[in-house]
Amino acid sequence: MKVLIVDDQPLVRDGLAALLSLEEGVQVIGTAADGVAALSLAEAIHPDVVLMDIRMPGMNGVEAARQFRARGGPPVVLLTTFEEEEDMVEGVRAGAAGYLFKTAEVQEIMAALKRVVGGERVFHPRVTQSLAETLSRPRPAPLPFLTAREVEILRCLASGAANKRIAAQLHITEGTVKIHVSSILNKLKATSRTDAVRIAQQRDLL
Repeated sequence: MKVLIVDDQPLVRDGLAALLSLEEGVQVIGTAADGVAALSLAEAIHPDVVLMDIRMPGMNGVEAARQFRARGGPPVVLLTTFEEEEDMVEGVRAGAAGYLFKTAEVQEIMAALKRVVGGERVFHPRVTQSLAETLSRPRPAPLPFLTAREVEILRCLASGAANKRIAAQLHITEGTVKIHVSSILNKLKATSRTDAVRIAQQRDLL
């Protein structure tokens, strides 16, 4: 089983790599410090599974998991210290095949990786409980319709891209990007770009 480990903390990243490398049948073939590096590295080394932290600077684990799923990449197991409900729910919605906490024993992580590579999904019971509670709540009122271009720009915002980079990526001017961003903030009643991404993710717009 070829594993790619992604964590912005070198001690955690290297520690996980060392521990998993001791397990029979496991080969840690690469490590990365953020989501962007993980996506690029995975294209070169083709891991069977990605073990990834959820909170990292730049592209976080949730957005990276979403990108891996969109690209038909390997399954992602999110491993985190935090137990915030929003992180858990968004991680699952992003397409993560597993969600564990860093308090897990190596054997628990190993078992989860094997099951995920085998096509299963593995979530800690607290994640399952959070999902059940979220699904049981009344859904909020629908949001104003977003255009296809606005959704494209929202996805760019979710990856942390600045206006200049968005303009280059979508082949439009920075002024046009600013107009679309203003429209997005207005429609979502968001106070900032980060708030707009959060609201869009909560409403399954991304």
